[in-house]
Amino acid sequence: MNYSQRFITCCGMILLSGSAMSQNAYHLFEVKNNPDAKGINPRSLNIERDDVAEGSGWRALKWDTLSKGYSLEDSIPFAFQFNGSGVKKFRATKNGSVYFGSGVAVPMDFLISSLPDARIAPGSVVVGGVMAKGSNDRVLVKTVGQSPNRQHWIKFQSFTVGADTANKYGTYSYNAVVLEENGSSIHIVRMGWGSEYAWYADSVPVKLKQANGIVMGPFETYAVAELSDLLNEIPLQSKSFIDNSFVTFAVGKKKTLDASLSTGYGLRPAGTQYVKSGLGIDLAVNGIFTVHGNTPSTDYWLNVQVNGESPQAYPLTFVNFTDYRSALVSKNIQRDMQPGDRARIKVWLTLNGGGADDNASNDTLPMIFDYVAQVGSGVAKTPVLVEAYTATWCSQCPAANQILDSLQAKFSGKVIFVSHHINDNMNNANAPAALDSMPFIVIDRKTTIGDPKLYASAVEAAISKANHSATVAVKDLVFNPKTRKVTGKLELQSLDALDKGGIRFGVMLKEKTVRGLGAGWDQRVEFNLTRDSQSIFFGKNKTLVGYYHNRVVWSTDGGKHGSQIAGLSGVMKSGETLSYTFGLTVPDTMLSLGMPTAADFGPTGAIYSRFKPADLSVVGYVASDFGMGISELKNLGVYGAELLAAAEQPIWDFAMGNDLLVQKEEILLYPNPASDRVRILSASAIKQVLVMDVMGRGVLTLGAVDELDLAEFSSGTYLVQVKTNTGVSTSRLVVQ
Repeated sequence: MNYSQRFITCCGMILLSGSAMSQNAYHLFEVKNNPDAKGINPRSLNIERDDVAEGSGWRALKWDTLSKGYSLEDSIPFAFQFNGSGVKKFRATKNGSVYFGSGVAVPMDFLISSLPDARIAPGSVVVGGVMAKGSNDRVLVKTVGQSPNRQHWIKFQSFTVGADTANKYGTYSYNAVVLEENGSSIHIVRMGWGSEYAWYADSVPVKLKQANGIVMGPFETYAVAELSDLLNEIPLQSKSFIDNSFVTFAVGKKKTLDASLSTGYGLRPAGTQYVKSGLGIDLAVNGIFTVHGNTPSTDYWLNVQVNGESPQAYPLTFVNFTDYRSALVSKNIQRDMQPGDRARIKVWLTLNGGGADDNASNDTLPMIFDYVAQVGSGVAKTPVLVEAYTATWCSQCPAANQILDSLQAKFSGKVIFVSHHINDNMNNANAPAALDSMPFIVIDRKTTIGDPKLYASAVEAAISKANHSATVAVKDLVFNPKTRKVTGKLELQSLDALDKGGIRFGVMLKEKTVRGLGAGWDQRVEFNLTRDSQSIFFGKNKTLVGYYHNRVVWSTDGGKHGSQIAGLSGVMKSGETLSYTFGLTVPDTMLSLGMPTAADFGPTGAIYSRFKPADLSVVGYVASDFGMGISELKNLGVYGAELLAAAEQPIWDFAMGNDLLVQKEEILLYPNPASDRVRILSASAIKQVLVMDVMGRGVLTLGAVDELDLAEFSSGTYLVQVKTNTGVSTSRLVVQ
């Protein structure tokens, strides 16, 4: 169907639904369903999983009378107008509607399969196609965003689909009515549906096909009807928000001649994008062209202005309408670009012959396209960052960890491995991803691999392509044992042109090679997979053995996606440096849990304790908002920014007997091995000397001495920790 046919058919449908068009109280503003199944929620304010229930700000409404199908009356937390009148209260119904009226006389105990429907109470917004029947059926509410642009979400969750569905096959459906503070628009969001039984999964979109819209009165209905075909192109919607779809009903009379240019809710916001320098480089600009007026005119021009220069105008003859009233506009602008050159592009609409349409406020795209030219070859061979995801309840994770162990040994120095625990007692709240299925790994924040059999080939491929445009180093590392604070500096050196404002710095505190008492804080305890055979508890009690984990991230600086340095702007040239000062806290999480303390490795999982600390390191990385951005409000909250560089610096290495964190100068023990006496040679004044056994237990504490008498020492290996005016250093001493 061409655009004219779509427009006439759809408008005819709405006219037939009643006197809605004559009243002009609402008009269907946009239908959004990204063809790549990457649609997002209205205005990108809600980026949570669709099935989030009570908690995290969500509150369940209680039923007033389930027989008639109404919830208790609830409040809208901001000023909102429905059909031109202010409303403060609403009720939800068990058959999928939000009711703004004051009476509850009309029963809502039937399945809404199409609109208009004379049984629906006037003053209702309908998602339809659902019927609350079970104990898990609920209506949840939550307000998202900041004033004056808040949204109030009314979510119908876990409803049985259709009166004939017993829900025994796990059928689920999530829909929402969203009220907008700014402008009083109403969004109807298709969030998710699915079933373990194929017939229900395939039939859910059919059941919901005609049941969305607004009911103003018995003869005045704004029905989505035929338009809802556009919302059913995805046969199965998951519980992730990234495949949602929705329609928007906007308040007010349509203009006779009005169109807009917007980023669209299905297009990812663009940040700085890098292009390879050269002559005639294509710089792409795109947006959503939408006709709002009664006149279906496409007689518009696209105006493009680069860096404030004279604008160029292009007729929109290339528009191909694939959506109701909307079309994707994409245009390549050719420009010569040298390394470090920047092009900032502004885009807007004008009518053919110049000038604005009836509503000029929506003609300019509210986004500047920003391009920076690079040499683009990538000369640095920096390590690849591999982030693994695991959890206590993951039965496959121990075997996946064995694969990671072998890869870590094979690719030593070429790959940095870390592990994020999610949804368990070791949960890392700043893990950048949150997926249901585990195990999986993410390589350089851009490639996700879920099959452990593919780990090796994927990592090897990443190593072969790891030519980066920057290097990063961890410097000035300092540790305060009393406060357990780790501070330092992450230094970036650019090897190509980089946008300063888009650079993000992140630091992770990584724990490695911890064995000891198992308490269910890590992978499931399996005798055949445990690495803790040297523990005195091995094989004696299943709840106390098999404790082993490696690469675990315990503390982060920079949040989920790295932190930007405030106030930075402009383009970095090759050779320039930037530094980010970070702070981490070494957790002491297990000491308060009453774990046994007689084990050879001290309290279970103790990161820093009076027994052996875990081996620790700092992993620093630098990423960029290249392409789409990586913050929670950009790029759908998922990985999207290619890593520029990563580096790892050990803090405590028990095997080497060194506290590398604060090794400011050389500490020399002479002679070593020794039998009678040993001298301590230091460039700085010695303040304290602590001698420990190999388990980290104190043997002898002395003040400002530069020599040790070994007469009372048994033969063996000891650790000598020396505190000076500039720091602390630990060296291994062999007593004969």
